[in-house]
Amino acid sequence: MLKFGICAGICLEWVCGPSVNSLHSLGSASVRALMAALLAWVALEAAQALWRAVMSLDDRPPSRIDPRPTEIGK
Repeated sequence: MLKFGICAGICLEWVCGPSVNSLHSLGSASVRALMAALLAWVALEAAQALWRAVMSLDDRPPSRIDPRPTEIGK
């Protein structure tokens, strides 16, 4: 998930960030991209944890073992 967060942060800064004219603005842009990447990473991890929690709430009864005898069970 970290690599997707990094990609999302870089893309967000590239699309929504201001233009880079100097070394100072390049540093500011890289810090903003890092913060956006960390925020996207946290959001993706939270979504994955929520998905796993929802999928663990399966209310179907467990499947029963077939009661018919097999070759080994005869």
